[in-house]
Amino acid sequence: NMKITLNNKEIPVEIMDTPSSISTGMMGRNNLEGGMLFIFDDISERSFWMKNCLISLDIIFIAGNKVTDVHENCPPCVSEPCEHYWGIGDKVLELPAGDYKSLYF
Repeated sequence: NMKITLNNKEIPVEIMDTPSSISTGMMGRNNLEGGMLFIFDDISERSFWMKNCLISLDIIFIAGNKVTDVHENCPPCVSEPCEHYWGIGDKVLELPAGDYKSLYF
């Protein structure tokens, strides 16, 4: 685990940087302390979904050190087809729903 700084606030994060950890993410987990940071090799358009997630999340797309897209309060997907959340970045930060707004406002 490591920490990142978002809006001058430190957030402990779990790093997801292998194909397996990236594809699993928050599936089947009912809590998240801090955030989950997905790290990719390049900046490109990415799609995240909430299949098999148990809690609502804020999904933040980051290119370099700049937030490019934010999807707040994404609910778990209980039946397919699941909604996809799109953004551009080389990193994606997932936070428990509502945490993004509490960091920024």
